[in-house]
Amino acid sequence: MTPKILVVDDDDETRRVLRCVLAPVAEVLEAAGGAEALRLITAEKPQLVLLDVVMPVMGGLDVLESGLKLAPSLIVVMLSGQSDIAIAKDALDKGSRAYITKPIDPRLLREVIEDLLGLGEREGDAAQKKPWRVVG
Repeated sequence: MTPKILVVDDDDETRRVLRCVLAPVAEVLEAAGGAEALRLITAEKPQLVLLDVVMPVMGGLDVLESGLKLAPSLIVVMLSGQSDIAIAKDALDKGSRAYITKPIDPRLLREVIEDLLGLGEREGDAAQKKPWRVVG
């Protein structure tokens, strides 16, 4: 079964690039803001959400908390233009599985997502995986 990934970012170009990077491995859904993201989490039940930290109206950390209440098994990867360790720690403490800084390395992003979703896992890899990581 092809996994569903929800890309949440207020920047159209970022969503377009992420859609192109992820389309070979997943069905990609998009949301431009927090309210739309929460609606899609409920309606579409994605396995993973790529979530921008800084968005107008409802920030990524608020969406993270609300999304995990709606779908506790949801895998969330935070994306940010800020490499602030305090924000990364807060996101990880609230349930994010990774924190990736922009600009995003497409190869690294796909690797992180494939690891988190268990796609293409090689024998012995699972035991070496961390439950979360900061990438950037």
